[in-house]
Amino acid sequence: MPEEKTLTAFSQLLKTLRYNSKRYTNKPSALQVEVLLHVAVKPRTYEELANLTNTSNGPISRAVASMTPRIENEKLVRPDTHLLDRRIKPSSRIYLVSLSKTGEDLMKNIGLLK
Repeated sequence: MPEEKTLTAFSQLLKTLRYNSKRYTNKPSALQVEVLLHVAVKPRTYEELANLTNTSNGPISRAVASMTPRIENEKLVRPDTHLLDRRIKPSSRIYLVSLSKTGEDLMKNIGLLK
């Protein structure tokens, strides 16, 4: 059975995501939470995230986009909460997804990151 501290931290994470995801359904998707937790362990590529979550690139891209600032139709679109950063790996066209400063702070505050 998981430790109470871990369950409390995970509950805090879900609560924070829910309170800061008011744009559409007021609920983070399970895939968003899973992607966030995998990226909290270490920066990941879309391919790694797809393999870890057993899904395809499309849903991963949408999950990452919901937590990452991006350009759409020549306009900056900001997420409800900026938790992830997406950068192109040097000398390739592969995106590397990592925690943003806000994401790191969130994980530290709830006790999932030291």
